[in-house]
Amino acid sequence: MQLPVVGTYQAAGAVDINYYHHFAGRVGLFNNQPGDVLLQEADLIITIGFNPIEYDPELWNTRRCPIIHIDIEPAQFQQYYQPCIEVVGHIGATLQALCTQMTEFACLSPKALSILEEVTQQRHILKNYPIRQQAAGFHPLSLIKIMQAIITPDTTLCLDMGSFHIWIARYLSCFRARQMLVSNGQQTIGVALPWAIAASLLKPGHKVVSVSGDGGFMQSSMELETAVRLRCNIVHIIWVDHAYNMVEMQEQQKYQRSSGVKFGPIDFQAYAQSFGAHGFAVTQADQLMPILRQAMEVEGPAVVAIPVDYSDNYKLMQARSEQHQDPIFQINHEGVLL
Repeated sequence: MQLPVVGTYQAAGAVDINYYHHFAGRVGLFNNQPGDVLLQEADLIITIGFNPIEYDPELWNTRRCPIIHIDIEPAQFQQYYQPCIEVVGHIGATLQALCTQMTEFACLSPKALSILEEVTQQRHILKNYPIRQQAAGFHPLSLIKIMQAIITPDTTLCLDMGSFHIWIARYLSCFRARQMLVSNGQQTIGVALPWAIAASLLKPGHKVVSVSGDGGFMQSSMELETAVRLRCNIVHIIWVDHAYNMVEMQEQQKYQRSSGVKFGPIDFQAYAQSFGAHGFAVTQADQLMPILRQAMEVEGPAVVAIPVDYSDNYKLMQARSEQHQDPIFQINHEGVLL
């Protein structure tokens, strides 16, 4: 039908690369993404395997748009999620059966086409994003660009909780189902390293990459001993800012100040080596790619600490109207990134 598609964070990898021109990105937490505009403009929403714990329907379905619910479980009815039709059963078989009944392409509205073009432009800017290190560290989009280059289709990516996971879930592309694991319901901090150990045991011949903030890493960092003992083939990347930053940015938004979120500094390179793991620390821009490639090539667990500049984090929560005044993806009239 050539319908536009949006995904939740946990649906990462469900959309094939050959359909990416109709993929409007991932939505969740804050109702301010291009995909959210599509949902608000829709005259019908088809949910496939959707769990309301991921993204409250009251945030994206305030207009009470008609919903068709396709899942292996009946819908969890609530005020803003009351499907008019439920198709319960094997999802793949259901979609195949529906496709045999479809004979025409959908005609997309000008608004839908403009949203898809906006997302395409974002991907183009990210692909050419500069790798620059500010005083506090690297911009999150710089780190995502580098991570995109090292993560192959057979790499499993395990995400912890923190503001970094919003950046990655929104802007890192993947094209294999369950390639990117996100704990998006209970948002369990400290989950990335244990998940990576489990993924490595299940697929011992494949490299597993896990990512956390420094606060999240210290919630379960003792499991490095487990990873070393079991010889897990893991690269754990730490975005270092010496704070529980996702808490900090929400404190700033609500109270205009932060409290009880700062800690450190911690020498993560020495910390990893004390467990018998390989430890790396990026201190300047020209080290970023070489160190990550080196970490990907070693056998056994490796930890890479990278300083991150979260000064643009407030933009993650901005309303759409504010984003046009102060965009994350900002270029001048000559097409040069600012």
